[in-house]
Amino acid sequence: MGTGFIATVGQSGALGKMIVVFLVVVSVYSWAIILHRHLTLKKAESGSEKFLKRFREDPDGMVSHYANRRRFDPSPLATVFEAGLAELALIMAGGSPGRGLSIVQIDGLERSMERAVAEQILDLKKYLVTLATVVGGAPFVGLFGTVWGIMTAFTAMYVTGSASISSVAPGISAALTTTVAGLAVAIPALAGYNYLMNRVRTITVRMENFSSEFMSSVERNMGAR
Repeated sequence: MGTGFIATVGQSGALGKMIVVFLVVVSVYSWAIILHRHLTLKKAESGSEKFLKRFREDPDGMVSHYANRRRFDPSPLATVFEAGLAELALIMAGGSPGRGLSIVQIDGLERSMERAVAEQILDLKKYLVTLATVVGGAPFVGLFGTVWGIMTAFTAMYVTGSASISSVAPGISAALTTTVAGLAVAIPALAGYNYLMNRVRTITVRMENFSSEFMSSVERNMGAR
């Protein structure tokens, strides 16, 4: 933030210094969240692309061999797929071999897929609520420090009886540093939050589309009776 900013912080009162230190810690934490979720979403996107490519090469074959299912590389789509296979295995275990699925069973399978998608969305959004809290809270924490600092500066001016700019300016300048610090924390957090949420929405759409493809394959192989 520069030598000038650090020097100004040094002129702040104890509360101002505490607020700036707090905001620095919050900034480091928010950047850690952004980096962590970026890497997590990148891994999810890469794994899902590989899985989807394999699934689309032979969707009916992958669904038909549900009894011999195997673990796939970690990805939201693979997790949803395995949840669908697990539910399909339970349905088929309780039914008669060679018979198709009933409307009720297909609806149950679809709900199972929807639950799996919802769980994956929650996992993808992990920690993003913290980032949103930083976006909304950091400017107000900084503003609180500024208001407090200005009150302190005017109180000192009243006590000393000096109303010159030279006596008031340093205190007000130091008070405003907390607002600057709050905005410096909130703005990157906002950009990171929007960036990550956009990627989560993209993966969510892919999971919903894949769920539809899976159900279409099930209906082709084991059509409703």
